[in-house]
Amino acid sequence: MRLLLSLAAAAALGAQPLRLPDVLDSVSRAYPPLLAALQDINIADAELLSALGKFDLTLRSRVDTDQLGFYRNERVTAGFEQPTQWWGSSFYGGWRVGDGSFAPYDGKLDTRSLGEWSGGLKLPLLRDRAIDSKRAAVRGAETGKALARLSIDQQKLVITQLATRRYWDWAAAGGRLQVAESLLAIAQNRDQFLREASAAGQIAAIEVLENGRALLQRRNAVVEAERGLQQAAIDLSLFYRDNLGSPVIVPRDRLPASFPQPDNVAAGQVERDAASAVTHRPEVQRLDAQERLLRIDERQARNERLPQVDFQMGFTAEGGQGAVRRGPNELKAGIVFELPFQRRSATGKLLGTEAKIRQVEQRQRFTRDQIEAEVRDAASAVQAAYSRAELLRQEVTVTRQLEEAERARFELGEGTLFLVNLREQATADALVREVAANADLQRAWAQYEFAVAAPLR
Repeated sequence: MRLLLSLAAAAALGAQPLRLPDVLDSVSRAYPPLLAALQDINIADAELLSALGKFDLTLRSRVDTDQLGFYRNERVTAGFEQPTQWWGSSFYGGWRVGDGSFAPYDGKLDTRSLGEWSGGLKLPLLRDRAIDSKRAAVRGAETGKALARLSIDQQKLVITQLATRRYWDWAAAGGRLQVAESLLAIAQNRDQFLREASAAGQIAAIEVLENGRALLQRRNAVVEAERGLQQAAIDLSLFYRDNLGSPVIVPRDRLPASFPQPDNVAAGQVERDAASAVTHRPEVQRLDAQERLLRIDERQARNERLPQVDFQMGFTAEGGQGAVRRGPNELKAGIVFELPFQRRSATGKLLGTEAKIRQVEQRQRFTRDQIEAEVRDAASAVQAAYSRAELLRQEVTVTRQLEEAERARFELGEGTLFLVNLREQATADALVREVAANADLQRAWAQYEFAVAAPLR
């Protein structure tokens, strides 16, 4: 009686065993929820582009005319403004021309024949110098992009763990079916021999009936195991997909030859992995990114409490002919001061942001404690599953020895087929539990790798 199909049998059917890396590769390539999550990066890129758009070059132009009044004139204006991320500064430039007659109070609209060229800059000295709303939006969008990547990493961890569990569920279902079929094959092979022996009067007819009962019971077990394998294959198909992204129900002949060699958590590994997990787990990094977002808001709130002190400087140059009373060149400079006296809006925003930062700091602390607990709990589960798998391996050895001894007694006429069936069923039960224990060990390792964020390293 064998626990799993042999690799040679699978090769004879022309199929290679499906490996866990094949499933995980399919998840990365074609699993729809993960592909949907990847769009978060594109969304974050779009939001960053939108934030950078606040520093776009702005072009302006205007044409005016006055023809029905006492003063008749035409005016054309064109210019640009370019905000920058350099200390909140912005630059402007342009050209305008005015032709015709102007009222004395509108004399500044008049220009010489070639118009007036102008340029200048605006430089904040206090508020908006270190940071302003536009730069805060860009920094926030950059951090939002990092948050999107971390969200994808977190979903990838969860999806990888689910796919791994479904794979080992499928392998375990295959193992249970093979145990059930092996048990049925024994009864089927024995049936003809018993009928011939009963007809010859060598054994009692009740032994044939007992074997017939065992056949029916074992056929029922095979039907149940087949259904379990089909269900596990359907569940696995959500994660294992073809090149077109369609689910693939993996045939039975691709079952793995055996479970990997059992392994336990190495001494000292848990402490090292726990320390590493609090750095690599996306939950911690997401909280760190959220704190960075709040720090940006805090800086902006402090910035809004500062007085508005702006240095402005502009240069104009007149060209051509004309009788205007300016120029031909002028350089103007000034300082503008503005301060909302109470500043309650900025103060309220600052106090709220500081409270949110304290909230995140407490969540960071608890999340790190929680991750360390998860790593230790996952390690404990691996250790328990490893011990259980080892004990069941020994139990299978003992139950097989008892089965063979009972069969030998029956062949010598010292026992009954009923006892042989009991021994065979006991061996089958031990084999099924061994399959479950090996699957549990693989699932426990998957949980441990999830806890330490191994797939992200």
